Amino acid sequence: MKKIICSILICIMLFSCSFAGVIDDSADVLVKMGFIKGYPDGTLQLENNITRAEFCSIIVRMVGKNQAPERNRFSDIKENHWAYGVINRAAELGYLKGYEDGTFRPSNNITYAECCSILVNLLGYSDEVDGVWPTNFMNKAEELKLNVNLENTESSYLMTRGEVSVMLVNSMNVKLKGEI
Repeated sequence: MKKIICSILICIMLFSCSFAGVIDDSADVLVKMGFIKGYPDGTLQLENNITRAEFCSIIVRMVGKNQAPERNRFSDIKENHWAYGVINRAAELGYLKGYEDGTFRPSNNITYAECCSILVNLLGYSDEVDGVWPTNFMNKAEELKLNVNLENTESSYLMTRGEVSVMLVNSMNVKLKGEI
């Protein structure tokens, strides 16, 4: 019995180490490319959840389209908000939509389903998405292998900075459909 328990614990530890390695490697790639930045203390805090505003900042930086937006699309984003430009630019480019009430809720943590939706839109595959949200975008993300090396793919799961790094690196392996 002890051998079985030890074997199970070793497998769990190995899986945890390899997943942590994937996260660290993905974040390292994104840092070197200048797409993600750390905190003032020099850390990336990969285990922390990531907000919707932070995610927008990264994707707009990745596609190199950080020009000033034409207008504000969301009632809860003021011009002095640190992510005003990137949020509105991402919406302008068609990567995301806000909520039905006209808000964006930039401080909310981003969910797995929201990440899938934004990345599928960014990669140009939204015209191939059928069905009901969020399952439709999550299925397309799975088909595009955006969820490779992720442990939790529940729609409402709040993504960490590290897990988002993994999805973003996975997205770099997908053939773009159309223009970004």
